[in-house]
Order: sequence, then C-alpha cells, then structure tokens
Amino acid sequence: MRVEGVGAGPSDAAAELGYGIALGLAPQPDTGLAGADGVAVTSLSSWWNHLRCRRCGHTFRRRDRVQVNQRDRTVVHLEPGLGCAGPADAAGEQEEISQFRLGLLEAWPSEPGLRVRQLAASDWRIPRGPDDSRDSNVCLHCGHTFRAGEHVIVCPCRSVLQIARSGRVTEPACGRAVHRDPTLGLSCWESWRPDGTVPVCPVTQVSVSGA
Repeated sequence: MRVEGVGAGPSDAAAELGYGIALGLAPQPDTGLAGADGVAVTSLSSWWNHLRCRRCGHTFRRRDRVQVNQRDRTVVHLEPGLGCAGPADAAGEQEEISQFRLGLLEAWPSEPGLRVRQLAASDWRIPRGPDDSRDSNVCLHCGHTFRAGEHVIVCPCRSVLQIARSGRVTEPACGRAVHRDPTLGLSCWESWRPDGTVPVCPVTQVSVSGA
C-alpha cells in the first residue's frame, strides 16, 4: 500500500500504517439485509448480532454468513465448521490460513508467562449445541462463544486450595479465556488488558500470582 505524495523512509511507513488504520475504521456497507429473507452477512447493526444460533449454539459475529427467516424471526449459521450448513472449506485453504495465523502470533508474541492456546474441537469451552448457554464458554471481553481452532489466553488466576495442598500451581482456577487471534480480528486480550496483567481474577476474585 502506498500513500501518494509521501516519500520513502520511516515517515512513509508511518503514513501507510495510519492510512491502513483509517481504512479499517471507516464505515463499511451494511450487508445485514435487516428486512429481507435469504442469505445475509452479519453486521454490527444486524438484529441477530450477538444472539445464539438455534442449531449450533454459537453466537453470531460480524461477517458471519447466515440464513435469515424474517417471518419466523430465525437465523442459522452458514459458516463452515460450525455444523449448521455448507461444506467445510478446502483443506489446502485451511492449512494456508493456519500457517498465516501461527506466523502472525510468532511475530506478535504475548507477554512473558502467558501462553496462547489453540482450542481443539473437544475443548470444554466450545458450545455443544443450542441448549449450552454457560457463561464459561464465552470470551471475557467480547462475549462471543469460542470456536474450534481459535487462539486464546486462559485467565492466569491461581487456586489458593491447589497451592495449599500441593505447594505448586498446576491449573488455572476459573478456566475462563479471552481471545487472542488477531488474524480473525479478535485482539480481545490486548483490549481487555492493555498492560498484559490480571491483578485479580474477575471470576474467583483470587489474587493472580506474579501479576
């Protein structure tokens, strides 16, 4: 990306970065088709945004493709991998996306002592259906459900009981997680904790060791 009229050098790079940020923040066309039936793309103004799909139990996010029925006031996902409709993406494309995500996370590491985890399909935080509405399976920052393959940071809280019994910490106390998957536009961790620390667990109110 080039900015016309800006010379080469550090100032050029800064201008290009600023231009890219401005484009990202610019209003986008609303493709939510709020008053029509059929296939739509979820936008911030879609009435179903943040609600849960009646088939898979996942929340509707911005840019999710969905099938809308205005008369019945129902919406279901058309996103590959959620089990609602449509075939999964080609394996080669998924592999390319996965490699890009890992490369970005390597170039933009988390704070020392915090481990980024990729959620497996069997992870307990992923909803098991439309009746699974546990608060524990949503991001502490954005409130959306977690999907298989996404990268997260688990709350670094510590169980006082574990320390008392074993003298060491083995697992987090609450198990709640926050997205850290910038490739998907989910930089929730940086928005939630810009300084990279969690002094007190928001769930258990336990003081976090080393924060």
